[in-house]
Amino acid sequence: MAVNKTDPRVIKTRNSLRKALVYLMRRYKIENISVQKITETANITRGTFYLHYRDKQDFIESAMKDILDDFFAQVMVDSENFGLSKERTVQVISLQKAFQYIEKNADIFDVLLNDENNNGFYERFYNRLANYLTTYGNAITDNQKQLEVPLNLQISFICSAFLGLVSHWLEDGMIYTSRYMTLSTAKMLNQLNSEGASLVSFFSGEKDSVVEEI
Repeated sequence: MAVNKTDPRVIKTRNSLRKALVYLMRRYKIENISVQKITETANITRGTFYLHYRDKQDFIESAMKDILDDFFAQVMVDSENFGLSKERTVQVISLQKAFQYIEKNADIFDVLLNDENNNGFYERFYNRLANYLTTYGNAITDNQKQLEVPLNLQISFICSAFLGLVSHWLEDGMIYTSRYMTLSTAKMLNQLNSEGASLVSFFSGEKDSVVEEI
């Protein structure tokens, strides 16, 4: 039977299952988390679970994808820079929205990025970010004769730096607010941009009021 993903009941069920998964990941290795543990924690029946997912692996893959889909849907914005035509707009990440989103969902991102048993999520996040950066880099290089730093090196550096920064921010208990992280990260990226790492402007986003205060 087809499942309507936009049905509020379906959304509620899937959110409950994701919350249960995160809760269990803090206590068990993924291989030790059974469908029964997931459904009991989410307070739903196994029958309901199998209406949505084939098995545990299908659920985990879907949950990871949904988390990243929602993150990028919330933080990506259209860029008005680089003189691109309206037909060739390019999307970038709003630093402000990114840190606010991660702060709001800290329990999810902390366990997925900082638990040694969940390295698969880091790889998924890295690859999604790299894909967006590649698209962005290809768009802006049409308007530049040559990049001072090769595209692939910039992508590797930026993805690793951003995810490492987020990971340590969460691991340290978010002692800095999302606002402070936005300001500090923007300062560091602006410095890198001035030294020829042009892809760091991918994190500029719309002209966030908090960034304009730098």
